[in-house]
Amino acid sequence: MSPRAAPRLWEVDAARTAAIAMMVVYHVGYDLSLVGPGVPIDPFSGAWQALQIACGSTFLFVVGVSLTIANARGRARGLAGWALYRRHLRRAAEVGAGALAVTAVTWVAFGDDYVRFGILHCIAAAMLIGPLLVRLGPLNLLLALAVLIGGLQLMLGPHSDAPGLFLVGARVPGGVGIDWYPVLPWLAPFLVGLAAGRALYPGGARGAWGRRLPSPAWARPLGAPGRHALPIYLVHQPVLVALVAAALALGGAQVSLSGIG
Repeated sequence: MSPRAAPRLWEVDAARTAAIAMMVVYHVGYDLSLVGPGVPIDPFSGAWQALQIACGSTFLFVVGVSLTIANARGRARGLAGWALYRRHLRRAAEVGAGALAVTAVTWVAFGDDYVRFGILHCIAAAMLIGPLLVRLGPLNLLLALAVLIGGLQLMLGPHSDAPGLFLVGARVPGGVGIDWYPVLPWLAPFLVGLAAGRALYPGGARGAWGRRLPSPAWARPLGAPGRHALPIYLVHQPVLVALVAAALALGGAQVSLSGIG
């Protein structure tokens, strides 16, 4: 089979679908706390916070795996240098445009708590950096450890008013807004994904481990959301907020939209 006809890998799409499912569950809890003042949910601690971390980590891990596969398949087509990087740049620009849209909408909806550097911003940055690191292979695991440790030190350290430092993990006196995913430490799961993608999908195809991996009938529908992750991300929250508010109202619970707008 020619590289141009290389098939989609259903397990990668399914992993992205799993991340979307975690995102939806988390945002249901978040929206309950946002519009239901009587609902005893704190989405920023405990199991809810663990779910948020797992969701963001899964998204970034899969982005790393996918970038490695796309990079290998591009090389198999004879692309290299700027021509290959331009393909990554185009996809990063699409995600970056979505990130800017999220920033604009949340600025209108939440004021000073708007999304300054959320998961889409972090993914776009990772897509720009990743092509430069993909050839490191397993060394990306060591880099991921350094990024994780350095990022946690920054996030737990003193505040800084230096412009732009919040992008790499430093807290700033005025706050960092909602959905904060700074490059440090959040590039760590992406870098693990780069290493895993290089090991599991050499040349952009399944390695020996996957030669007998079946393609069950449910694989394609399971991966369908994962194949459309960006548009789902962009539209899911307005839909969820409306559904959660409607469910609370139908259940006789208090609904408050004061946190929005």
